[in-house]
Amino acid sequence: MGGDAHVETSTEMTMFNMKTWLLTILFFGLTGCASLKYDGPGTVQDFATARTECYSALQGTADGEPTVNCGAWTACLTSKGYVKDRYGKFDVEELEMTISCSD
Repeated sequence: MGGDAHVETSTEMTMFNMKTWLLTILFFGLTGCASLKYDGPGTVQDFATARTECYSALQGTADGEPTVNCGAWTACLTSKGYVKDRYGKFDVEELEMTISCSD
């Protein structure tokens, strides 16, 4: 029972809770674009080509990391005939084609 024990203040707890909340929101925001299935024309190779073309056209950087805007990403894939569909034939996680995007 020495006097060296640290007692957390309400400010420290509030900051911890805010950081946890923000990290949770950030995690779900970044994974939201990439975690869905898509449906559209052609083969897996056609889908991969469309994704590569969209990524190349939209790629930017944020904090030194490559990223794309989720809305622009979805619009680009839609223009190529690929739409988000929970029952779609192209599962980006299974195909290991996930990307990071932000709003």
